[in-house]
Amino acid sequence: MRPRTSGTHVCVIGYGAAGRLHQRLLSDLGFDVSVVDPAPGAPTGAVQVFDRVEQAAAHRPVDVWSVCSPTATHVAAVADVLTVDPAARLLVEKPLCRTWEIPELTSLLDRHPDARLVVMDQYRHSQAMAMLRTLRRELAPRHALRAVRVGFGKDRRADIAAGRFVDHDYGVFGYEWLHMLALVRGALPAATYDSYMGTSPEACALRVATDPELTSTAAHEHAVADAVDVELYSTIVGPDPSGQVAEPAWFDLPDTAGESRQRRVEVLAGPVRFGLDLDPVTLPRGTRLPRNTHRLAVEGPGLRREWLIHDSPLDNALRWSVAALLSPAGPPGLDLRGVARIGLLAETAHPAPRPPSVRT
Repeated sequence: MRPRTSGTHVCVIGYGAAGRLHQRLLSDLGFDVSVVDPAPGAPTGAVQVFDRVEQAAAHRPVDVWSVCSPTATHVAAVADVLTVDPAARLLVEKPLCRTWEIPELTSLLDRHPDARLVVMDQYRHSQAMAMLRTLRRELAPRHALRAVRVGFGKDRRADIAAGRFVDHDYGVFGYEWLHMLALVRGALPAATYDSYMGTSPEACALRVATDPELTSTAAHEHAVADAVDVELYSTIVGPDPSGQVAEPAWFDLPDTAGESRQRRVEVLAGPVRFGLDLDPVTLPRGTRLPRNTHRLAVEGPGLRREWLIHDSPLDNALRWSVAALLSPAGPPGLDLRGVARIGLLAETAHPAPRPPSVRT
C-alpha cells in the first residue's frame, strides 16, 4: 500500500528525537512536513514550525498528524488535535498512552467517530521478519513450532544521565517491550499470539532487575502458549550489572566498539533454528554491516543457510500508516493489548503500595 505524497501535508507534533526522525523520513518520502513544538531546540531549515496545533491547522489543512511528543502527553495532544480537527488522521508513536489512560483515550475517540488513529508499530512491517515466516513454511513445513525468543538490548545509561529516555511509569517495559511484542506477533500463529497475550504475568516466569532510580533495568519473561515457549528479554544497561537478571544464552551476540544495541529473534521449529539479527548487525569478528541490513540464518539437520536483507521497518511503517489513514477503507481497529500488557508486567514487578489497613 503506497500513499499519495504530492501535496500531502503531515504535521509532526513534538520535535525531540522521535519527531526529528519522523520529520526527516517523511520529508525524504516526499511529504510536505511541518512541526508543532513551542521550543524545537534547534534550527529546522525549511520546515515550518508552529507553537500550537491551532496555528498549524489555521495555516494550512493537515492531512495527517504525527504525534511524537513524550508518552505522558499523547492523550492531551490527541485531544488538542481533535478539538481543531474532529475528523483528524492521527499517527501516534509508541507507547500510545499509559495503561491507566486507555479508558480516557477510547472515550475521546468514541466522541469523534470520524477520526482515525494508528500506532507507529515499525516491527510489524519488517520485511526481514516476513522472510523468516516464509522460510519457516518452506524449510520446516512439517515441524511444529517449539519456541519464539525475542531480545532487545541497549546500554542507555549515558542517555539516562543526560535526562533522555527515562521511563518511570513502566521501567524497562516502556522502552523496547512493545517492539518485541510486535516481533512475537509476527512469529506466532494468530491464535497462539492471542493465547499468549491472554496469559497472566503472575503465571509467567518473570525476572526483573529493580533499580531505585530507574524503576527497573532488565527483564526476562518466559511464558507458554499452546505448547510454544515464548521468551522475551530486554536490558537498558547492557549485561545486567546488578546480577538480578542473567542474559540468556541465546542472546549472546558479538559486540562492536561504540555500539550497544542488540536485537535478536530466534524461532525453533522441530530441529530447525531460525535466527534473525536485526540492525545493527555485527559479524563474529566485529565488522558492522551497513545500516538497515539484517542477517537471517537457518540451521538444521543437513541445512545451513544465511541471508543479508536490506530493509527499513521504519520507512515501511510510515508508508503503511499514512496510506492506511488516507485510504477509503481506513486502518484496522486499535489493538490496545500491548499497552495493557506492559502495564501489567510493570505492576507485577513493582506492585503499587497498598494503603495501611485500619483496625476497628
